[in-house]
Amino acid sequence: MANGKGGDRVSQRYGIVAALSKPEAKQLGATIAEWLIEQGHTPVTEAELSAGGTATIDAVVVLGGDGLMMRAANVYPDIPLLGLNFGKVGFLALVEQQDWRAALAALVNGEYEVETSSTLNGSLLREGTEQDQGWAINDVVIRSGNRMLDVEVYIDGHFVNTYPGDGMIVSTARGSTAYCMAAGGPILTAGVRGFAIVPISCHSPIRTPMVASEDVKIELVLTNNHEGSLILDGRTLIDVRMNDVIKVERGIHTFQLVKVGSSNFYDAVREKFNFQIRPDAIPTRAYGGSQRTREIPAAP
Repeated sequence: MANGKGGDRVSQRYGIVAALSKPEAKQLGATIAEWLIEQGHTPVTEAELSAGGTATIDAVVVLGGDGLMMRAANVYPDIPLLGLNFGKVGFLALVEQQDWRAALAALVNGEYEVETSSTLNGSLLREGTEQDQGWAINDVVIRSGNRMLDVEVYIDGHFVNTYPGDGMIVSTARGSTAYCMAAGGPILTAGVRGFAIVPISCHSPIRTPMVASEDVKIELVLTNNHEGSLILDGRTLIDVRMNDVIKVERGIHTFQLVKVGSSNFYDAVREKFNFQIRPDAIPTRAYGGSQRTREIPAAP
């Protein structure tokens, strides 16, 4: 993590990107723009950002859900993003709408951290020609159509196994709480530098997910004549077929998430996904989240 740098500038520039399908997000975006001006800072519209106005941007405020956060990260790579949640989960859009003023104040005062995560680059090798398919924040996925795919996995050129099933997920640590988790893969906790390789509905007892170093090159080879799709961050890019090779490795860009307040990865997993064995349990000691302690009766 890196400390926020906003506080060492007299005037800062902040992009504002609001979900087009949510009028309330657009309205709050206008309110935030006015607030920034009152504080002596410059709001930058999405149109201005798209026209090449990202060179001097300190951060982008995203008003939407996790999907918009990923789209914004793809459009504005390597720029810190502060997410105000207008979606359902809010695992990337960490700040709830009603808390926007405190979050923006922390941002402009430099009282924040930036959590930097690696991304994935995917390419398709077909008949000797390699085609770059772009990069992903969460995952690169091969997904079957109506028939089962046989996918061979290679890591740094070493054959791992063949997985018959509905396809394969290669996930970043950031994406491990998305499709990876839903498919039975591991949650990679904050700070883990690895990629999860997860079979989807594998028709074999050998279906254990793996976690590989971020430094490796992963190849997925389709070995049967059934069609599938290559999907990056939920976007279907191209159909894949027999003998295609999907090459996956660490991307050149990073995903930078602005964090304010006391929020942390473990609180987010437990609360956003209701990931609690005993929902009413209170920890026995204070910790970095809610700072609650269990009341322990005095000794008789």
